[in-house]
Amino acid sequence: MSKEIIFILAPICPKCIRIKRWLKELGKTNPEIKISTYNIATQFKEVKKFKIKTIPTLIIGDIMLGGWIKEEEFRGALEKL
Repeated sequence: MSKEIIFILAPICPKCIRIKRWLKELGKTNPEIKISTYNIATQFKEVKKFKIKTIPTLIIGDIMLGGWIKEEEFRGALEKL
């Protein structure tokens, strides 16, 4: 089973910047995890299939996190990946 995180962001979203940092660090220490990033402003058709409700959205395995995502929520979802 492959490990993948889907990150949906908006270019002017301040919350997204924070999550980008988390994912950058995660990518350095866990190269086996695929991180797919979608920009809702330019990839709306691709993003539509995820049925998101807020920006940013992280889909980590079966877990969908959105809005102001706490680092504890992020880490907890990663443990289940």
